[in-house]
Amino acid sequence: MSTRLPSSYRLPRIVLLSYIATLATGIGVIFSLLAVIQDRYGFPTWSLGLLAGIPFAMTLFGNIWLTPLADRGWERRLISLGCLLLVLSLLWMVFAVELWQWVAARALMGVAEGVSVGAARRVMLSWSPNRHGQALGSLMMAMLCGILIGPVLGGVLNEFGWAIPFLVPAAAGVVVLALLPSVRPGEYERPTLRLTRRHLTALPGFLSGLLLAASNWLYIGVIDAIWSRYMTDLGARPWLVGVGFLVISVPAILLVPLSGRLADRVNPIRLALVSAVIGLPLLAGYGLVSAVLPLLVVGGLHAACWAFVTLPGQAAVARAAPASQAAEAQGLVEAYGFVLAAAGAFAAAPIYEAAGPRSLFLITAASVALTPMVVFARRSKWRDAFG
Repeated sequence: MSTRLPSSYRLPRIVLLSYIATLATGIGVIFSLLAVIQDRYGFPTWSLGLLAGIPFAMTLFGNIWLTPLADRGWERRLISLGCLLLVLSLLWMVFAVELWQWVAARALMGVAEGVSVGAARRVMLSWSPNRHGQALGSLMMAMLCGILIGPVLGGVLNEFGWAIPFLVPAAAGVVVLALLPSVRPGEYERPTLRLTRRHLTALPGFLSGLLLAASNWLYIGVIDAIWSRYMTDLGARPWLVGVGFLVISVPAILLVPLSGRLADRVNPIRLALVSAVIGLPLLAGYGLVSAVLPLLVVGGLHAACWAFVTLPGQAAVARAAPASQAAEAQGLVEAYGFVLAAAGAFAAAPIYEAAGPRSLFLITAASVALTPMVVFARRSKWRDAFG
């Protein structure tokens, strides 16, 4: 079987992945600046969780109610809408001064992600219908690259002017928006008999893949909320906070292609389960360090494990679900993940302030550990699901 993408899809693929990277960059620029925003406008510490968590909550709305439209031919409209909302939210942040304005701008960014990422996955799967892991892996790499670039960009550009970290990704979004009409999905089966979400989750391997794919979003919510505050408390300047995001993202980016290939060749749930268990002590280790360098070492090692959890879980969902409901299936993964991310983001700052990083990350690791325990207990449901 050929692994080459048809030439007619190569330019649209570049445009689509550029949009995903731009979206993730726009989301990420704020992460290295949360402590700066707090200090600049005098916001309380609990507001960090609100600013980090509200996009996840709004993304949930998009994934539950709008992403299924991508299975009915609305892919390009949803992606274009997401890009437009991204640009508007970034421009709003340039002028925001009150907490409610920041929260509203971040909520708009969450809607942008919620309406477009599932649709983008639908398009990627339509171009590579027999290589779920590799197709989703390409999109995840673009997302991780944006997450990597965003905090670094935010921290560095902040040295040259307050508005610049938001204007640069907004300008990139305008360029991508002009190119998005070239993105056309491949041919795929349109839904005739649509499975309910309850029946989707009953498919062999679907629920276990969903749980594993979403499990690390709890950690992502925690990191988004307190990373800037945690590193600042350890003595890091904003540019180093951004570099720290880079360090804990690079291993995942480098390993995602391998993870995608493995997920297409072996039982993806078994791969994700083993990796999730290996990553648990590293997750707890975030709170057991007392300096920036060991924190980055722990984060890099944990990211290497994370690459073999989320993507194989997504691939399992794609392999288990009907092709005609690919976007809805991936939207369910995102929705559950963002519920966990929102919970982690909202809870992280108060726990960090009251009990410190050690307690926060021990609680996070214990919470994440529930997923592999449940998946292992359900092994009869997925052990033979993928041949």
